[in-house]
Amino acid sequence: MISGNGPAAARAESGAFTHLNAAGAGLMPESVVTAIKSHLDLEVRRGAHWAAADAIGAIEETRILAAGLMGVAPTHLGFGEQASRLWAVAIASMPLKRGDRILIARNDWGGNILSAVRRAACAGAEVIRLPMTGKGLIDIEKVAALVDERTVAICASAVASSFGLRQPVEALGSIPRPESCLYFVDAAQAIGQFDLTLPAASADVMVAPGRKWLRGGRGQAMMALSDRALRRLAQPIVIDQSAGAWCPDDSFLVREDAKRFEAWEFSAAGRLGLRASLQELDRIGRSHVRAHNAEKLRCLGANLRDVPGLTVFEDEDADAAFLTFQHALLPADTIVDQLAMRGIAVASVGLDYARWELEARGLTKIVRVAPHVYSTDDDIGRFTEELVRLSTQAGQDRGHSAQR
Repeated sequence: MISGNGPAAARAESGAFTHLNAAGAGLMPESVVTAIKSHLDLEVRRGAHWAAADAIGAIEETRILAAGLMGVAPTHLGFGEQASRLWAVAIASMPLKRGDRILIARNDWGGNILSAVRRAACAGAEVIRLPMTGKGLIDIEKVAALVDERTVAICASAVASSFGLRQPVEALGSIPRPESCLYFVDAAQAIGQFDLTLPAASADVMVAPGRKWLRGGRGQAMMALSDRALRRLAQPIVIDQSAGAWCPDDSFLVREDAKRFEAWEFSAAGRLGLRASLQELDRIGRSHVRAHNAEKLRCLGANLRDVPGLTVFEDEDADAAFLTFQHALLPADTIVDQLAMRGIAVASVGLDYARWELEARGLTKIVRVAPHVYSTDDDIGRFTEELVRLSTQAGQDRGHSAQR
């Protein structure tokens, strides 16, 4: 499982709080909180429907900003409450028959893998794991040899949730594929800190949530679609009234744009919070966010590599989104819980979300540390001090046990 936001965090003895879990959910900036609260206040006064009508211009601006971030026209951008749910709806809407093949990375998001496996099983199709290099990167040359006329989907995460290396999704998208083959990119751990768009990756489906590196709060996610995806996914597996028109003969005329995948019901306050987060990212600048995060990760990595008994899984020179590690004496959950009690938020990633990747590496659970633009040198220092303290205590306890 992925943990690090549970009740233990509330038991922190100190008033100080250090948040190093942006890969799970980034801290919302004040402008996002204000946007959400302001609209909720409007809903209290005018009701949800009238408040949404009053804010329709700002709500549609969210689509324009999100589409620009992902490199598509607003007509090719759809919203949902969860990135993996949008991904699942897209792959469930894809025509699939016996003998077809879905190629998917072993380190793709667990929910994506499960959706692909179930979809393939129902249709009699086959799921093939993408070959990986020894460094944990998708092996482009070997993947190219797998793609043939049976391939209907290629799926990968730009950055896995289990290890922080940026995957070569642009190179993967450049591999020739059949016209009927859709390329799915989960950009959950990339959008907001790396320059990545659907056209740059030559992708057909790209999803991302608002709560991670965009800092937009929970319950908001985006899906960008190519022209090919809109043609291929012509009949969504799930529809409601907003997806098209109910005809007199009880047929349903599906919309031509990406709104065909959206639900009529959504949180207008949350959507406006996402708008504020996208505006904040424009104000700060993605280049500044990336430079800041890279510097903090360099400092963090140097500190971690000096801790006895600790193994960092990302190379020192890797342009990582975050860092992951394990300790020889301390279980991942013990580290997460003990740090939470001291007011430090990190996360663990286990088999429920990254089974294929962790099993391939002989692991069951790891610790993930993800600073963001609000993280300071003091945050990195405080985290390191507490981790060293835990590690030292574990070593002493082991020594005492050996003496007994």
